[in-house]
Amino acid sequence: MSPTAARSRRADAARNRELLLRAAHDAFTARGVTASLDDVARAAGVGPGTLYRHFPTRDALVLAVINDGLTDIHHLGTELLTASDPFGALREWLRAYIEQGAMFKGLAATLASPPPPPDGTRSTCELARTAGAALIARAADTGAIRTDIGPDDLLDMAAAITWVGEQPDRDRARCHRLLDVFVDGLRPRAG
Repeated sequence: MSPTAARSRRADAARNRELLLRAAHDAFTARGVTASLDDVARAAGVGPGTLYRHFPTRDALVLAVINDGLTDIHHLGTELLTASDPFGALREWLRAYIEQGAMFKGLAATLASPPPPPDGTRSTCELARTAGAALIARAADTGAIRTDIGPDDLLDMAAAITWVGEQPDRDRARCHRLLDVFVDGLRPRAG
């Protein structure tokens, strides 16, 4: 195979992987992680064989989608570290974190507390936690939030808010309202 053909083949494989991840994200968000993998492959415009070459099991695909989302959360946190409003940056990051957690039932609780998450997500979870810790430190250093708030406090509350959103009789608007109440409680106490 010529070098040009090999590069083209690698580019096609990378493109197919991204298409599969996007299709899986959409399917898992709409129907949960038990969504049909044949439907995922079809939505990505590839055959089942291509899906299984990239992700040999359903768990492998779920972990890849989770890792992508957590990587996005980490990148958002890194970008927000330079925002002019540390309080607003923390609020934006928490909102994104909760939205990511709401995608997969139980994900926020897994990320927030021991034991550590599965091996396939451990390092990505740590990156997301580190981003949250840095945003908390910056907000506390500037006086935007109380100084007695730590990453575990933040992630535990995010897990609780996400849990509320997982309940059948609740919606995302309820999660956003609870987040607003929580974030407002982070402000320094008067006097």
